[in-house]
Amino acid sequence: MQGWCCVGARHKACSLGTASASQNKFLIFSTKNLKNMMNFTKKVFLVGALAMLTASAGAQMRDRSAATLPSTTVASMMKAPKSVERAPRLVSVKKAPADYGKEVDIVKEDFAKMTTGSQDAPDYDTDLNDYEMHDNAWINMLDDFTQTPGWGSHNAYSAGGSIYLEADNETQGQLNTPMLNVSRNSGICFLQFDARVPEDNEVVEQVVVEAAETYNMQPSWKFLGNTQLPQLTTDWQTYTIQFYEGGEYTLFNIVNYSAPVLIDNVRVFQVDQYVATPTPNPHKNYARVDDNTAKFDLSWSAVDGAESYVLNVYDKDANGKPQNYIQKDVEVKDNKFTVDNAVTGTIYYYTVSAKKGEHVSMPSVEVQVKGIVEPVLSVSSPINGDKYTAEWKNVGGAERYNYISYFKQEATEDCLMEVSKLNLVGMKYDSDDMEVEYSVDNPTSYTLDRGALADEVGQAGWTVKHYAIYKDALTIDAFWTVEAKSDAGLISPEMDLSKDNGKFRVKLRACAEYLPAYEAYPQAAVALFNYDEEKGDYVQSELIYAGDKNVSGDWKRYDCDFTTGTARSIVGIYGTWAPGNLYLSDVAIHQNYKKGDSFLNPFHYLNWLVLGTGETTSVEVTIPAKAYEREIYHQAQSVRVKAEGDQFSGATFLESRFSDLQKVGFCPLTNGVNDAKLNVSGATVSLAGNNIVVNNPQKAAVALYTLDGMLVASDNSCAEVVNLPVADHGKYVVKVGKQSVKLVF
Repeated sequence: MQGWCCVGARHKACSLGTASASQNKFLIFSTKNLKNMMNFTKKVFLVGALAMLTASAGAQMRDRSAATLPSTTVASMMKAPKSVERAPRLVSVKKAPADYGKEVDIVKEDFAKMTTGSQDAPDYDTDLNDYEMHDNAWINMLDDFTQTPGWGSHNAYSAGGSIYLEADNETQGQLNTPMLNVSRNSGICFLQFDARVPEDNEVVEQVVVEAAETYNMQPSWKFLGNTQLPQLTTDWQTYTIQFYEGGEYTLFNIVNYSAPVLIDNVRVFQVDQYVATPTPNPHKNYARVDDNTAKFDLSWSAVDGAESYVLNVYDKDANGKPQNYIQKDVEVKDNKFTVDNAVTGTIYYYTVSAKKGEHVSMPSVEVQVKGIVEPVLSVSSPINGDKYTAEWKNVGGAERYNYISYFKQEATEDCLMEVSKLNLVGMKYDSDDMEVEYSVDNPTSYTLDRGALADEVGQAGWTVKHYAIYKDALTIDAFWTVEAKSDAGLISPEMDLSKDNGKFRVKLRACAEYLPAYEAYPQAAVALFNYDEEKGDYVQSELIYAGDKNVSGDWKRYDCDFTTGTARSIVGIYGTWAPGNLYLSDVAIHQNYKKGDSFLNPFHYLNWLVLGTGETTSVEVTIPAKAYEREIYHQAQSVRVKAEGDQFSGATFLESRFSDLQKVGFCPLTNGVNDAKLNVSGATVSLAGNNIVVNNPQKAAVALYTLDGMLVASDNSCAEVVNLPVADHGKYVVKVGKQSVKLVF
């Protein structure tokens, strides 16, 4: 990000230091007038090319203690215009703004008050600016020099009825309008001005025009894009640039790099059109037609008096120019349309105009259509013993896949069913170089962006955001919820929670890090999300704070009772309230079942599976003992990360819907474990992957033996939940205190 220090008569550009976006300030360095600039340090954006924050695409280690927001980098849009979806454009002579309706001026400035100097010999001795700046470097020009107050400039000088913007290889010139209300007419607005280079310069290329809605100089602005002007010469030329999505406090900015430029007759205007421009909506219902074709629904606002609408849908070439129209100038009577001939994986854009008689409105803002379809699964190798192989054709545009397997679990009697149970103690990172070394008593500020829990925790398919694995807990870093306004939590796979009229209980054991500066602990917010068919997304239905916001530094158990579960629900446990660590050791979900009720229990989940090298991707699945003698099902979804230009500039994670549920078959192997119970102690023994899990309410010593009496593993920690890893299937004896149970798996 670049800006200016106002030092002396001819000012040099300088760099701004970066600082935390949450602190809302930058460090500004200057050899003079530093005191006068201090008030402006509260503003996030300064002149140059207006900057935009883009999230890092990598799931990398983050340090919460750093001064800057760890997952945020600052990218100059001037340096990457191809990544701007809604880039402003120079208006074509063939279709002038006046062809659409009556032009309405918002502001006009001819710089007639800048009488000193001349166009080729500017007045370097007269200050145009108020360098006290009072609070805002954008509104710094003295009112004596413009027809309308509120202008701003840097390295700008009076030039005999025009304004001269100085620039060389180290200095930039800049001129910005006042904040203007251009919210009418769907925010479509125009900046027009005359420009040339001084006689002693011949040509200049680096002139950038940009705009942003400032929300009355709030810390965060909406960037409306930028465009670079064609090569300027010594002849005056008029430029008209169209912008979309202007607001009530929009500011327009002209920046010249490397060489000086003369500017005159600046004008901002809008057009009262004969027929208004519709407002397009994001696409919906992106779905598969076949292996190569997708469909999606488009819609836009209805326009009063419109008789029809003109729709264009296209992709773009490497330079951002529209090409390959799949719908071109299609006339639509309604304000919605289904596109059913899209190429799977292609990023499309669409615009729409309203039509009334012979009049057609300006095209709407360009909206991106970025989707991905789900794979179609098959079983290339049916269940053989405890294994099977799933396979599917690779999907165009997919870069990874998520895959999940379930077994059907049925209630043999009316009971309180354990729909989910997770043991979050003793987990490992799925990486040789990510050893677990931290604990609740020995914490760290490092966290990971996102990941998935291993199947061995007890149930597959749970994902995590902004987390760390400790020896004694799963750590959720609430900094990301509180300060970075992002999700930090443990999120379930989709579940059927419709039984017992949607009533169920989430049980968790938690504690938290105390933050002296806040005099508070992070809290556990447990949320229920239900799928909304009309919106095509999950919508929050209930939110409960564990212990009514009483999570503290001591390990405690909390119950959260929900009442609105559906057949398609997701449960999330989020760190919130204070920007520190929330610790979870185990989680369970219980619901009342009637005899014969069933649900699909996930037992295997692959997160971001790499594509196969050929036309298909396949995965071999090993069925764990807890799924023996059960029906097996599976699903998969496609994952996309790349942005339209550069994968790591503004990249977004995009996941398709899961494929239709498919039955793999029946696993015939016999399981002699299935929650074996020791009646006296109340302990239960079950399998989770290759772990024997002992629920040990009496906190007795636990030992595992072979049938011939050889000790395989033991645990004297007196923990309520004990995990005993087992390398091979076979026959074992589990001893809990003075009681034993025989296991065969």
